[in-house]
Amino acid sequence: MLAVDYHLHSTHSKDGRSTVAEMCEAALASGLREICFTEHIDFDRQDPDYGFLDWPAYAASVAEARSRFAGRLVIRLGLEFDFRRQYGGEPGEVLARMPCDFLIGSVHSAAGCHIYRLHGREGPLDVRALQAEYLAEVEALVASGWAAAVGHFDYLYKQLPALVAPYRDGWYWPRAEQILARCVAAGVALEVNTHHVLDRGLALAADAEILRRYRALGGRRVTVGSDAHRAGQVAEGFQAAEQAVRDAGFPAVTGYEQGRPYDIPLAT
Repeated sequence: MLAVDYHLHSTHSKDGRSTVAEMCEAALASGLREICFTEHIDFDRQDPDYGFLDWPAYAASVAEARSRFAGRLVIRLGLEFDFRRQYGGEPGEVLARMPCDFLIGSVHSAAGCHIYRLHGREGPLDVRALQAEYLAEVEALVASGWAAAVGHFDYLYKQLPALVAPYRDGWYWPRAEQILARCVAAGVALEVNTHHVLDRGLALAADAEILRRYRALGGRRVTVGSDAHRAGQVAEGFQAAEQAVRDAGFPAVTGYEQGRPYDIPLAT
């Protein structure tokens, strides 16, 4: 079983429902040895989450947890930042003032749409146009140099697997592989995100096919995260994630300390 979860949200994120300590207790109960908190930091001034993160309070909570759980659980300090090209250089400037172990860059929106809000949407959806804009955003994210890992690639497919699956075709794969090759060249990891794969039937992201292609291009770094927002979600869906990682040929997942990657071998 995977023993690390590198995508956790506590009450230091606006949508988090469990404290840092509660998430740590849940991690231990799930058999984890290492976790990373990745609280949201948003740059959309129209978003109700903008400005919610209190960095000093968050860093202090993690420091307290490291002391409390010392010898039982490795706890890393991280952030998940929302990326859009329209933000310009602001994310890089802000993140530079928040030294942490690990940074996930995630694209949640494209072509003016919040992808996670498209469930049950009425009316036609131009999937190809949305897909093209999503990939352009991810490519810009990788080029920014800010992220240690790309969060939930391909997020559009993760959220709408049945609708998007036919569009992962001869148009899509060359463009996706171009981005994966850029990740390899830049040493950027791919995340395997398991959020809601069990209760809502969403897809893994990155899924097995993307992982296989990333590996074939020379990719070495992969992180796994439940994207848990409450204690009961920690390590959820990890059996499927481990199978996808193994099937793609990865002997280890990646951990980070002060931005430096290291291998965490999969149990044999």
